[in-house]
Amino acid sequence: MTVKKDCFAYRISGCSIMTETICRRHNCSFYKTKEQAEADREKYGFQKNYKPKSDRS
Repeated sequence: MTVKKDCFAYRISGCSIMTETICRRHNCSFYKTKEQAEADREKYGFQKNYKPKSDRS
């Protein structure tokens, strides 16, 4: 397998979501292109300052 550099989470140093760039060896369940990620943000909404309920004060 090869590193999928078209993934929305890929950065120069590797994957920004996982602690390891697993797409080198396995299919990654987080993989989507930047265009797919943008479409999902538009479809489902995106809150930049979102915090889970357990983190809210």
